[in-house]
Amino acid sequence: MRAPWFETVARRWHHGRRVGRYWAVRSPEIRAALRAATPDSVLLVGNSHAEYIGRPDLGGRPSLNIAVGGSTAADCARHLATLHRTVLHRADRHVPVRCAASVLIIGTNDIMGWRHPERPRSADRFAAEVRRILGFLEAWSAQVFVAAVPPVGAWATGRDPEAVAVFSERLAALCAERGHGFFDPFAALRAGQGGRIEGRIEGRIGGRIGGCIGERVGGLAGSGLYRDGVHMADYTRLAAEIARLVVIDPRPPGPPAARPATPNRAAPLRVLRAAWAGRP
Repeated sequence: MRAPWFETVARRWHHGRRVGRYWAVRSPEIRAALRAATPDSVLLVGNSHAEYIGRPDLGGRPSLNIAVGGSTAADCARHLATLHRTVLHRADRHVPVRCAASVLIIGTNDIMGWRHPERPRSADRFAAEVRRILGFLEAWSAQVFVAAVPPVGAWATGRDPEAVAVFSERLAALCAERGHGFFDPFAALRAGQGGRIEGRIEGRIGGRIGGCIGERVGGLAGSGLYRDGVHMADYTRLAAEIARLVVIDPRPPGPPAARPATPNRAAPLRVLRAAWAGRP
């Protein structure tokens, strides 16, 4: 029987290779998206929950999807660092403008059981990597919004539903510390809630400024998930919920910015084609 530490190392290596290969596939499209940025663009960042949304219209603003399915917070931070180094700091290849906002969805791959999310140091590492992510997003966009960690199905294996609230609390605390908006577009999917996430929202969410986060997010989902117990059954509805909850500051006066091509809205079939078991 293999020692637990060896299994963890092996799983990390295997997961890292899978995400690395997928990053190589997504990278050209992501770089092109960044170069197409306009002042009213919204960046979608994170794991497959962000990627599968596609490029919807968010409150009248076009979205640029630079998410990579399978990403942990560490993976996401590493990808953004690569983009910052190889795209944004080159005179011939850079983001032409600062975007209106960024929306981050992260955490589902950080609560895998073999990553031991119940250990305080795991949550500490997660928070440290998210802090790195926020540093990049603050430079690339005027506002930053961070979603609570999505719930998982009771029938799903491999992820710790108890860690959903713990990791969401870390996200809420970082948003309060840095003046960003924390919100929960997955609230309708959660089977139950209890307790509270302590902290304050400094960004504008749902038309409100300030106030405590509210009820502690539930880690288990009721209905609305794909049969793997991780992915959403309908990402179009998730995009609509994000557009409803994320309140972006009005555009500054001046001539309208050039708009990219009509967004490619996500379809449920994309989830079935692209998702591998347990990879959000």
